[in-house]
Parts: sequence; structure tokens; C-alpha cells
Amino acid sequence: MNDTSYLTGLLGRDLSGSLSPALHNEGFRALGVPGFYQPIDFSERSLQDTDLAEVLASLVRLGFAGCNVTHPFKTAIMPLLDNVSDDAAQLGAVNTVVIRDGKTTGHNTDWLGFAAQLDALETKSAIPHQGAALVLGAGGAGRAVIYGLQQKTTSSILIHDPDMAQAQATVAHFDDPRINLVIDLESATDQAMLLVNASTVGMHGKGGLPLAPHLIRPRHQIAEVVYFPLETPLVKYVRSLGSQFVTGDIMCLHQAMAAFDLMSGLKANRKKMTEFFSNLVA
Repeated sequence: MNDTSYLTGLLGRDLSGSLSPALHNEGFRALGVPGFYQPIDFSERSLQDTDLAEVLASLVRLGFAGCNVTHPFKTAIMPLLDNVSDDAAQLGAVNTVVIRDGKTTGHNTDWLGFAAQLDALETKSAIPHQGAALVLGAGGAGRAVIYGLQQKTTSSILIHDPDMAQAQATVAHFDDPRINLVIDLESATDQAMLLVNASTVGMHGKGGLPLAPHLIRPRHQIAEVVYFPLETPLVKYVRSLGSQFVTGDIMCLHQAMAAFDLMSGLKANRKKMTEFFSNLVA
């Protein structure tokens, strides 16, 4: 990076469906500054997970201003960084790395994206976020959702994940008496007002619902984290029920704009990036 040009990127696997490159490159165009966002797909480039440290060091040497981090490196990259922000440390996951003067600092903007979803849902329903929330998925996205919910007035946060070890690790990480692991989904959906799909269920190539249909009721508010496709099976189903819901594009857009600001040190043109993203997902 120099005073007038910016190089940023994305580290992860199976990135062909990611909208981040198009969105971040539009961010540079919208500001009229030269910049480029380069995805580095470990699968496509036949890189091993153990190559992460070397790849990160290469970005520093090549003058990158920063990079986004996605599956499966959001936790693995943390011990490789020089510094970690408070929110990323509390989440136990990093999705954005800022590189300045040869030093790396990890941040997490995923939770800001989810907070934007909550705000949009509150605007739609005109109901403050009270009552229990059921989070389906305890991975990186699930942790961002949990942290976002902690910033609200949710009375309790119920966590469910078929991977019991992952779910237990997430609950233990936060060490918050409001957060509880649940196995009985029937009882959990009875308690919950808000249902959040923070799993990969419904993603392109992974269809289906994260819950049995009879457990999702019209009174539930729904937040879908998956944005590819935008019309997930869950979105289609809850629309047919008449439930209040928000789609995953909100989280994707807002976490990306926050990450753009951090990596570039600039202020994203929110209006132009939002318009571009709306056309992109359409």
C-alpha cells in the first residue's frame, strides 16, 4: 500500500461464490481511488491449511493493506497476528486483518453485520429485542451472532449445533450465564422469540431447513445469515408463514463496509456500495 493505491484480499477455501471481491472493488471505484481486492483460495491454489502463516507473511511483504478471513481460518489466524482487537478477542474469531507498517491486527466485523440485521428486524416489527434467541450454529458466524445479541437486551441466548464439541466450546468461550446449550429443539423454539440461522444449512449446494418446519411458527422473528442464495429455503418458508424476517445480504453488506473502512483507512461510500450490492444479489 502507498498513499494512493490499495491492495486487499480474502483468505479462505472454496471462494468462487463469494461476493466480497466484487463488493470491495466497487468500494474503491465508488471513492475514485485505485485499489484491488484479491481472493486467495487455498483450495484453488492447492495450498494446505498449514501454509496460512506463510501466506499471511507474504501479504505483509507484498504491501497489502489488509485481508478478510473466512472459513476455515477465522480462529486459526489469531495466534499468527501481532495484535487482536477487543471484540475479536471476545468472539474468538477474526474476519478482518489490518496491515500497517509490517504489523498485523485482527478485527471482527461480522458481529456489526449481524447488529445491522437486528436493527432492520426491529424496524420491520417495531418490537424491541426482548425474550430468548435461538442460534442455530456455533461456528464463526454463530459466535458473531452471539456477540451481537449480547450487545442487545436479549434475556437468554440458546445455542444448538449438531457438532456438540463445537457448541460446548462456544458456550464455554463466552462464559455468560445468559448463554445456554440446548439439545431439545422443541422446547427451545417454544421459549424463543428470535431464531437465527448461523449454520451453513440453506447455502448453495446445502439445501434444506435448519429446523423441522413444524418448529418454526408465525410468531417467530427470523434472521438468516446465509446470503448465497439470497432466497434460502428458510426465507421462502418463513415468508409463506407471514413471519417477520431479514435476509443474509444485510449482514454481508454491513460487515464488508466496516472491513473496507478498517483495511483501507478510508470511509466507504455506503450509498453506492449498497446500491451496487443490491443489484449484485438480485
